[in-house]
Amino acid sequence: MESEIQQLSQMRDRMRMLLSTHLSTLSHQTLTPSVGEVLIRQGSPAERLLLVQTGEFTVERCEEGGTPQEIARIGPGELVGEMALVGDQHHSATITVSRGPAEVLVVPANDLLRVAIYDSDLVMELLALSSNRCRQTNRQLALILEALQAVEQQHISTLERCCNDLESGFDPVLSSAAKRLKRLAQSSGRP
Repeated sequence: MESEIQQLSQMRDRMRMLLSTHLSTLSHQTLTPSVGEVLIRQGSPAERLLLVQTGEFTVERCEEGGTPQEIARIGPGELVGEMALVGDQHHSATITVSRGPAEVLVVPANDLLRVAIYDSDLVMELLALSSNRCRQTNRQLALILEALQAVEQQHISTLERCCNDLESGFDPVLSSAAKRLKRLAQSSGRP
């Protein structure tokens, strides 16, 4: 887990460095949004990317007919909106300021894509960041599914291991999920 955190930190540092080398050729602006302000809305066209400088932001996703679910919290050094650069070019989640003071560097998506054509290092870092997020999500999803199975099959040790793994990354969203899984097990009269 610690090596994953260190690797992610190095990726963020490289991304900031690569973006800073191109900043003079990119249209950009710095925003200081208020707590509660929505910066990206799920389903909206991917017109900009955000580099979080300060503050904390919630990432929420809502499936059709469902209720919004907080899926992550992000802070300084995080790049937001890059996943929408490829594919259908629409944002897959809503990003809202949850704690301030917040400051974000805003770069138009088209400008970043224009620069990326000539900078393979930038492209590789964008791919590495997206790949890392996919791997993390796969791991987290597997843990949650395994924990649900443990609740269903009354495997206390498996549930505890999965919940401990979810809580070990210091991600408040995953810690909350682990607590909900434990409550589910208790309320069903299982583990």
